[in-house]
Amino acid sequence: MSWIRGAALAALALVATASHVTAQGASTWFLAEGANNATFAQEILVGNPSAQPVTVTVTLLPQADAIAPTLTRTFPLAATARLTVRLGADFQLNGSASARVSAVLASDGTTPADVVVERTMYFQGAAQPGSHNASGVTQAGLSSTWTLAEGSGGVFETFVLVANPNPTPTMVRATYLTGTGQSFVTTQEAPANARLTFYPRGEHAALATADFSTQIESLTGGNAVIAERAMYFDAFRSGHDALGVTSPSTTWLFAEGFTGGNATTAFETYLLLANTNATETVATVDYLLDSGAVVSRSYTLGPRQRFTVWVDQEGRDFDQRLRAAAFGVRVTATQPIVAERAMYWGTPSAADATSPTFPWTEGHATAGVPSGQARWAFAEGQQGTFGAAATRYDTFFLLANPNTVAVQVQATFVREDGTGIVRTICVAPNSRTNIWAQSYAELSGQRFATFLEAVGSADPACAATAGTPFVAERAVYSGAAFLAGHVNNGTPWTGTIATPPVAPAFAIASVSPASGRMGGGQTITITGAGFQQGARVFFDNPAWTADRNANTRLADVDQATDVVVSPDGTTITAKTPARDFSNGYQTAGPATVRVLNPDTTATTLANGYTFKLNVLAFGDDYVFGSVAGGRAATPWPARLQTSLQNYQKGLLNPATGVSTGTTVLQFGQYVSVTNGGVVGECASATGGLCTGTAGVARFPSLADATANADSANTFDTVVFVEGVNDIRAGVAPASVGFVYRDMVARARDRKIVIIMTKFENVSVGGLDSGQIKALGDALWAVTEDRSLNVEIYRQSLFDVQTSGNFPTQTGYDRMAQLIFEKLAREFPLQPCDARGERSLPISR
Repeated sequence: MSWIRGAALAALALVATASHVTAQGASTWFLAEGANNATFAQEILVGNPSAQPVTVTVTLLPQADAIAPTLTRTFPLAATARLTVRLGADFQLNGSASARVSAVLASDGTTPADVVVERTMYFQGAAQPGSHNASGVTQAGLSSTWTLAEGSGGVFETFVLVANPNPTPTMVRATYLTGTGQSFVTTQEAPANARLTFYPRGEHAALATADFSTQIESLTGGNAVIAERAMYFDAFRSGHDALGVTSPSTTWLFAEGFTGGNATTAFETYLLLANTNATETVATVDYLLDSGAVVSRSYTLGPRQRFTVWVDQEGRDFDQRLRAAAFGVRVTATQPIVAERAMYWGTPSAADATSPTFPWTEGHATAGVPSGQARWAFAEGQQGTFGAAATRYDTFFLLANPNTVAVQVQATFVREDGTGIVRTICVAPNSRTNIWAQSYAELSGQRFATFLEAVGSADPACAATAGTPFVAERAVYSGAAFLAGHVNNGTPWTGTIATPPVAPAFAIASVSPASGRMGGGQTITITGAGFQQGARVFFDNPAWTADRNANTRLADVDQATDVVVSPDGTTITAKTPARDFSNGYQTAGPATVRVLNPDTTATTLANGYTFKLNVLAFGDDYVFGSVAGGRAATPWPARLQTSLQNYQKGLLNPATGVSTGTTVLQFGQYVSVTNGGVVGECASATGGLCTGTAGVARFPSLADATANADSANTFDTVVFVEGVNDIRAGVAPASVGFVYRDMVARARDRKIVIIMTKFENVSVGGLDSGQIKALGDALWAVTEDRSLNVEIYRQSLFDVQTSGNFPTQTGYDRMAQLIFEKLAREFPLQPCDARGERSLPISR
């Protein structure tokens, strides 16, 4: 949709006619419409643009049949902040109610404080396929007469809502003006401090199929009221609402109109004109096209008649330039009238791709403004994804400048947390532009109020004078393909607009801890700002292979799991991706942390997280490195670490499984092997020939102590080399196997990959070949115990050179080589599909 307006916008002259309701004396507001029940969910939005905190009091004015256990509540509202009051959670309202909203300075509790107030309603449950919105009315804006230009039977359900904020009952008369000039009248009594509903088609059978405007009059002297109109279609899945007008005008301005669309969504626009006069009136509509051309047409409105202009049809029958067109509208009349604009959108029609099919997806409506203003206030605004249904919201502000000079618009956005941003937008002469809240990272994932002001500018590129009037509208769309939406033409503002504390931009400040094991599954906390509900967290490293997600176990090995975003969007907790043999581990080292919001905005922190391979070599003398007469110069864990650091992994073609001839350093400096060997230790026992703590008790303590000291060092894998001392001490092989089952279970519970070893055809510890074989068989039996429900990798230690009871240095080097080859296989770079492998036995 084009937002650039040509010179024709100059015709949208900002004539000072009937005054638009302003926010002067904006400490007390009234909302006529309101409902919260199984179908509707209502929010009241309050914006405080001042530098002082205020106390907001919300009082419900319920309809007679409403269940309203709580009528009044107070809420704190910080300086330069926005407040959201939910009538379900905050009032337990079940039914319909109008509302009174007032504000006083928090410092003394009595001084009135200016705020801006709106009401938004969502309907049809959690999916919220429909919504509508309206501004409140200040105490000075109350009136005994209201006019609503739109209203219809047929496919619509139309309701006229009247709030009586007076302490005494009020007689209210509704007069319905049809397109034929025929009128229908209904009179009802509105109880004191209550809401009253008119249902035109239920009151007059003729209105079930008619289009009509509505006049609301208070017949009780001194009792002013407020009137809104809500219309629903498609079984209350969609609808719109508009606040009434207190003073007809000879000029009405609309910043927006559209009859085009794209392959998925088409729009159509209607103008609804109410002639409340007793004599005929001529209304001229100027369509101010983006091309700079003006299409004008005059219409004769009969006495006390409602008149409809279907702009899409005008494009077909009157002037082709109105087909698939974007435009502003000016309506002028020979006598004061009331004008509204309604827009609907949906799937393009097969017969005419510029028109939506019925039932439309959604629609919105608003009365025009009789003149431009230099300052506008909007309480509602949402950008990002919110709620349990993770609904996406987008907020747009449309600014129209019909002057021959530029307008510099200063937009002040205040968020719920009391921070905000101030931005300036130059609107060229005779043009219009829009503000999409997504353009500002500080508003990502935020609810906010907005205050617009024409300010002076000496910049030659946008020379502007403060106080130049302009026209503003705000549209909020939600859900996929504009599933829901509402519009508001704002409230002229006369109060203070303070500069809020600067809101943090969408960014990652830190990740804690900043490193962790390659196997993942560890909790991290990301701090920053602008994180939206439903955000995803990724780890990016250009060294990782392109086929890393070509596996059958994990949808995305780069993506964190269990992501939880704090309500204020400043922290994320998540778990690093859990990698394994099937998924592939990729390379160790730093990765860029990327947060992707549902609105597709993203932010990164380079080298934000480092993946490390942490290996625990656990056992007795044969891990410690004992040799005849002392300790080996290089025990096998140290040699293993060197081998892993230098390991160049060959890449495979994922389609063929054949080597590509390319290698990559898989672990480098980001691997550590901890020597957890203890001289004389037995796995199963203490005392006698077994020294210190039994391995079965020491292993979980060592694993936990290491992780608690620094979670970055949490072990990925353990290599068990223990049991020879047990046999030397007279422990039966089956008993050694029994305690190994416990150690395996402890490793499994800590998500530590298990590598079991046994000596084979080696003379160690003074044991004979039969004893070595019996120990090995007992250990291998553990690896085949499926009740342990864990995959155990096996490695035989053969051809290990020994001298006396212990391996020689050459023997330890041999052990390091065998275990290195095992680790290199069981910690593959690429996923199993890329390696041409599928499921493997539980032990191998």
